[in-house]
Amino acid sequence: MRETISDPVPVVGAFLVALVTLGVAPAAAAANEWLAVCSKCISPTIFSKSGIGTAQAVAEARITRAEVEAWCANWQPGDRSCVKQQLAAEDLNKVYRATADCPAGRIMPIDGRSYSFAGVWDQSDIGGGRSRWRDASGKIVGRDNASGGLAISQQWEVLCPASARGAPASPAPATTAGAAANASQSSSKSEFAVGQVVLARYGSDWVRARVNRVQQSNGPGGPRIDYDVSLENGKRGVVPARMLRTP
Repeated sequence: MRETISDPVPVVGAFLVALVTLGVAPAAAAANEWLAVCSKCISPTIFSKSGIGTAQAVAEARITRAEVEAWCANWQPGDRSCVKQQLAAEDLNKVYRATADCPAGRIMPIDGRSYSFAGVWDQSDIGGGRSRWRDASGKIVGRDNASGGLAISQQWEVLCPASARGAPASPAPATTAGAAANASQSSSKSEFAVGQVVLARYGSDWVRARVNRVQQSNGPGGPRIDYDVSLENGKRGVVPARMLRTP
């Protein structure tokens, strides 16, 4: 059964722009998830998900005017013709579809090609700790913007959140009341502590920040932890764990 995403993530003031990770629109980031296209692309907002974390995980997304307006505000501020030009260039009826077999470690992102899980990236460059992917020819997809490996990582994190930064999860046993309780408890565990210095995603960069407060909210899959953070560039907002990492 599909679910419509309607999970608000409160964001404060200009920090909305901080959520333009890989092109996501602030309006969409505040309410929904997205599928990454590239570091400077307009990213489509997810309108439907099903089978998340299973062998038949699916996410579908579209670009709307809200994403276009946010992209222009971030990349071409002050350009009054930007929205009109981008609306003309984008197909707002196009559905971007990503699928994954989470237990098997396979994904077909929005480019329509198949990739297999190849561990995680080291900490020597951007994307450290995120999933690494091998294409059909056996070649590792680079994490640079041109190669697009981290866009695949982001789509994997949407489709297979339990396996986002590690080995693919084993197939889940039949759900029981006890298993459901354990899953809820696990999703409510904080990854970062109040006062901790972290890196927060801001546009295409990672900016040093400090955790002010940890709070629980209700996500599409149940309870989750969000973080109130202050960036050293003066911005502040409430973001999910996927927008943060350790220095």
